[in-house]
Amino acid sequence: METNALKIASDAVLNPGQDLDGLRAQGIAQLQKLAPDTWSDHNVFDPGITLLEVLAYVLSDLSYKLNYTVEDLIAVEPGESLAPTQFLNLEQVMFSHCVTLADYRRLLLDITEIKNITISVRDERATGATIFDVIVLTSPSAQASQDSLREKIHHTFSAARCITHQLGKIEFYQSVPVQLGMHLVLKDAQDIVHVMADILSKVALEISPNLTRYTSQELLDKGMYVEDIYVGPSLSNGFILDEDLESTPVKKHLYSSDILDALRVHPNIEQIEEFRFIVDQGAQPGYEYWQVEVQDLDPSSVNLAPELGFLSTQFFDAISLVIEGQSYVLDEDEIASIRYAIGERIVEHTSGLAEQVNQESHRFLPLSQYRSLQHELPQVYALTEQSLNRDIDSDQKAQLLQFKGYLHLFDQILADQHKQLDVLPHILALPQYTHFERLGQIMDRMLSSEALSQGQLDEFWHRVKALPHTQLSQAVTGISGVNHLVKLALDAYQQQGLQQQLESDFSVAQLTRLNDSIAHLLARFAIKLPNANLLKYREVFGFYVNVIGACQNDPSEHEDLLLRLVLLRQYIDKCRLLNEIGALGENRCRGFDYLSKEPKTAHTASLSRLVMRSLGFSHHGQMPLATHNRESFYLLESDLLGNDSSGNLYCVLPNWTTRLQNNAFRALVESQIGKFKPLHLSAQCVWLTREQMSLFERLYFGWLNFYGQAQRERFAEGQAHIASVAADIGGLLETVLVSEPGTMIENIINYVLAKPQGMEVLEAYLVQILSEYAYEPLPNEIEIDEQSYAQVRSAVAQIINEHSALYPDGFSEDQVLYLATQLCIDHICTPNAFAQSSNTRFTVGYSPLPFLKPILPVSFSQINSNTAVVSKFIVATSVPNRIDPEGNEE
Repeated sequence: METNALKIASDAVLNPGQDLDGLRAQGIAQLQKLAPDTWSDHNVFDPGITLLEVLAYVLSDLSYKLNYTVEDLIAVEPGESLAPTQFLNLEQVMFSHCVTLADYRRLLLDITEIKNITISVRDERATGATIFDVIVLTSPSAQASQDSLREKIHHTFSAARCITHQLGKIEFYQSVPVQLGMHLVLKDAQDIVHVMADILSKVALEISPNLTRYTSQELLDKGMYVEDIYVGPSLSNGFILDEDLESTPVKKHLYSSDILDALRVHPNIEQIEEFRFIVDQGAQPGYEYWQVEVQDLDPSSVNLAPELGFLSTQFFDAISLVIEGQSYVLDEDEIASIRYAIGERIVEHTSGLAEQVNQESHRFLPLSQYRSLQHELPQVYALTEQSLNRDIDSDQKAQLLQFKGYLHLFDQILADQHKQLDVLPHILALPQYTHFERLGQIMDRMLSSEALSQGQLDEFWHRVKALPHTQLSQAVTGISGVNHLVKLALDAYQQQGLQQQLESDFSVAQLTRLNDSIAHLLARFAIKLPNANLLKYREVFGFYVNVIGACQNDPSEHEDLLLRLVLLRQYIDKCRLLNEIGALGENRCRGFDYLSKEPKTAHTASLSRLVMRSLGFSHHGQMPLATHNRESFYLLESDLLGNDSSGNLYCVLPNWTTRLQNNAFRALVESQIGKFKPLHLSAQCVWLTREQMSLFERLYFGWLNFYGQAQRERFAEGQAHIASVAADIGGLLETVLVSEPGTMIENIINYVLAKPQGMEVLEAYLVQILSEYAYEPLPNEIEIDEQSYAQVRSAVAQIINEHSALYPDGFSEDQVLYLATQLCIDHICTPNAFAQSSNTRFTVGYSPLPFLKPILPVSFSQINSNTAVVSKFIVATSVPNRIDPEGNEE
């Protein structure tokens, strides 16, 4: 008899919730307590006992279904067209940005042309930068040139670098051959080529070892935990363990004991009679028998990496073999075969990380196809349709319908529970992008105080009605008497059961359940968004309640529309965050990629994206800000600006949008930035008016052009001046950020005046502006040759006063200096400004930003929401405006 045959356990413990006899006994015990005198007949023919047995069945069925495995609960029908994306896999959520030197080493070792790499940290106190210098040992099979490999390393680093980290020097190891003298006594050496190739391969890998790479399954089989495997950056060519990184540096010293330990366990070596390193110069006499310093192998070179010199013509001359007591000399063919075999064996083999996760095909449970338990009841209770339709006593019919109603109640409980289980895979899955993103874009317009068109309003109502329901019902079909119970509601009931009574479209109940389900998914990642009251959504959406509610499409019009708008926005925020959680978590403190070809969109660091998602900012990464009411901010790293400060982050934010005008919300923004920033860095929030933001953006994108170009051309000759200009503009940018925002114009003009021909440049722009805004040509030639901001301002004011009749009312020196500052920034950010080299090669990475021009008479800023032309704003101090949903200015 087969000992492992499947059998039913005689001592199996039954789940109390699935014990029908036990549930029935408990029910009868309760009846005896509640009605000991009036209900004494507990036999199976009693209708009340029948109801009790039905209730016991319902309870046992619910208990059984709720004890399904998670795999069965989230299984969907094979071939379902809208199958949900169930869970983020480990590769999507467990990796992180580079934190340690080991992380950066793993990142660069993932480049297939690199065999090993040494990374050192250089802290430059003069600039405050944290710089990583690397020395690369290329793989024997690498085909790429050093220049192309240097570019690949640079791009890999810049795309994954942590905030404040920079790449320094990239150098390469020079391979130096190691010659050995050995006298070996071999055994069982029938295939001498195979034996010697195996022996020398082990020696070669001891001198220049390969890093071992693993698949996740191999590491799991070694007993490692998931959280210890998926650490550091995401790799494509296998996992590398910390202990392997520590034990596999590029060696500076070689010890004979290490090589002898590897040879002594070789099955074909009977005895090692002699072993030594062959060194022509530098080594102390006698040391060649136990150690050699790699630098002594070639004292005239630097960055040496040892490798076994088996390709040398003299290598095999120093190796003598004894087989079965007889000396054996390798012939030329055997030596050539051994060399080829060694070369094949020491080439590192990497295993891909992209493993196919085979999802088990779980049996689909058609829970929506509920079969009524009434089909199993005997017809003795006369509950058939014929019985209910015939002419019977009204009391008897009432009793039958009452009994039928009880049975139908239990049926409905089971049917709805099945429907809930059936929708569970969708509730626990990642939210569908189509369910929320377009709604999110419409609500982004609200946060930007933009008017909504009729088409957008119609789309809003269409999409909120299509939001997924989290509490569902289904009709119980195929049974008699339903028309007698639900009467006029029969058609609606047959379509969706009791759905209207459970959860209506765009209701508080639906939105609350949606928020709770997404909050449950976010809880897996220990993320909780701020309270809605702190996010100040009510203050924004309050402007839109009337226009949205006037559409008369509200299926839950009796409920508070403002509350539902806030709940809807919270749901959208959670959905967006959940769909980006993998990338945001992996790149939490990653800086922006300065090698990107799209600096206007790629400048946003992952840190700022995480902050914006947690606060529900409307337009992360969409710049510029000065000509819109969008919520976003810039994140600048002081280490990249090239000034003396270090470890500072500057967060530049607009102060005129509806929410960002609120002091409490500003405090929340600053606290969230402090929460997510790295602990070793300090963060400074700089709040700018629209006019100040325009100046900052012109200067920032100009610096970004120079800095990005300098980084792209850093390994080319003749591009050092671009880096110097980037550092110079970066210094001005940091001066603007650390100073009071009101002194921005003064700082920029003083910077221009300090440059060669700076006064001539500024004078030309001032004369141009004064002439352009005059009603008629000025009678006298204007000359402004002052040497400080205060003197220039005074001179411009004097000219305007002397010719006040030629200028419109309200025209002042502040407006002239503002416009001149815009022109000066454009001049600063041109390749050949201030007598730079005339042969500068420069790639412009952005279109010039729109100018802010005065609207006269000057009173307040305005947005013309009815035109596609870029809006113009005043340059004087003004109160920021908001747009109500009707499109009117406030």
